[in-house]
Amino acid sequence: MMQPEVLQQQVSDETHASLLLRLPEGLFWFRGHFPEQPILPGVAQVNWAMQYAHQLLGIKAAFKGIDVVKFQQPLLPEQSVLLLLEWQPARHKLLFSYRLGEATASSGKISLCQ
Repeated sequence: MMQPEVLQQQVSDETHASLLLRLPEGLFWFRGHFPEQPILPGVAQVNWAMQYAHQLLGIKAAFKGIDVVKFQQPLLPEQSVLLLLEWQPARHKLLFSYRLGEATASSGKISLCQ
């Protein structure tokens, strides 16, 4: 399984969306990363931010690069995490953050092609 379980999703307007995701233990991304204590790789987090932004906000632009990314707390199997998305079309930027309760686990700013 490549995708998390979507427990809830909400689109506030054409530039903001949120998803409550559960990270099943059987996710492909946890295999070998790391055997003693699996954590969700950053590449999966960025990929999901892009995927859900395309799906929920209708963004058509392709990935160009990452301006900023911070990984502050690992995402572990069986956790539920809130993914927040903010599309800034005038700047061609997608902001994302993964939250565990009140704490930010990771966040970033993605540049998209014009």
